[in-house]
Amino acid sequence: MDGLLRIGFGPLLVLIAVLAGVLYAALYLGRGAGPSRRVILSFLIRVFLPIAILLGLPLVLLGQVVVLEERLWQALIAGLVIATGWLATAIFAEIERAARKAERTRDFHKALYAEVLNTREALWGKGQAEDQGQALLERMEHDPTFTPFIPREQHDRVFTAQLEHIDVLPRQTIDVVVAFYSQVAAIAALVEDMRGERFQQLDQPRRIAMVEDYLELRHRTFVMGRNLLLTINAYAEGGAAKAEALSKQINNPVVDRTGPAGRGRD
Repeated sequence: MDGLLRIGFGPLLVLIAVLAGVLYAALYLGRGAGPSRRVILSFLIRVFLPIAILLGLPLVLLGQVVVLEERLWQALIAGLVIATGWLATAIFAEIERAARKAERTRDFHKALYAEVLNTREALWGKGQAEDQGQALLERMEHDPTFTPFIPREQHDRVFTAQLEHIDVLPRQTIDVVVAFYSQVAAIAALVEDMRGERFQQLDQPRRIAMVEDYLELRHRTFVMGRNLLLTINAYAEGGAAKAEALSKQINNPVVDRTGPAGRGRD
């Protein structure tokens, strides 16, 4: 106490402030701050507090009654050093694991982005598909014997190849990814129905209705692909928070004016 009084509280407060600043920087600044906080919090709750309660508190109480041997204090200090080493190892391991997952997430997003971009072009182009679809429907209406040939398309090669690693995707993007590729699968299933003999045997009004559903499904998938691309971009630029904000906007959609849903509304 006399030593502290001679030094003064000013330098001591400065030292405490510096240490607090270093601790804050370690826990809240930089790319590895999140994993560090998780590991330290886990260490404090699952290791430090139980040991402090089970061993530390009895030793403190015992120290008030009897004088503890120096070797005991040495053992406690050694244990603290070992625990610190374990904590440092765990922190760096967690940081490395988080970095690997982030890299895999970026790679998955890039691959999906390229595939979805290409799929949107194939499904709707720059609006040409709407005119082509309308021309197809008009021909079917004027020629009851005309049955369109619907080609098979596959737009999920990347997604299918990476499906077993889908757990690396964050919650903000995995929802729109699954929704988009569910629509792609629905298109493929409808195409198979329209290529079958049953479709050939239907009367023309029912075939026209199925083609209308097919065209509308393609446009809906085109719009969902746009939402997916926007979400991936948002996550890349601002992380989960920005992607979450965009997701809320998507859940309150504005009418799209590039396809059938927006016709006649301008």
